[in-house]
Parts: sequence; C-alpha cells; structure tokens
Amino acid sequence: MSDDKEKTLCALQEEGFIESNPEVFVKLIQPARFYCGNCGRSAVAEKNLCNPQPL
Repeated sequence: MSDDKEKTLCALQEEGFIESNPEVFVKLIQPARFYCGNCGRSAVAEKNLCNPQPL
C-alpha cells in the first residue's frame, strides 16, 4: 500500500483502485483536510492530490 499512498487520487481512480479497495480509499479521504483545485477531490494528505488546497 505504500506505493498507492504516493499516487494521486486521480491516478488511483485510473487504475481501478478506488472500486477494488473502498476501505483503503476511505482512509485516504477521511477526515479530509485538502481538496484538489483541479478535480475537486478531497484527501487527508496533500500528497494524494495533484493541486492541493487547504479546506
């Protein structure tokens, strides 16, 4: 899982990770502290977003 934590949520979505690992996905997004200025996704860590902005 360490490699997945380094990828953006957009990259994980393209790989089908979100659908195949929903429990892990939830841990990446809750409690959200940042959102992506490009796609609007939210995440706990800014490293999981391509254009992180604080909430």
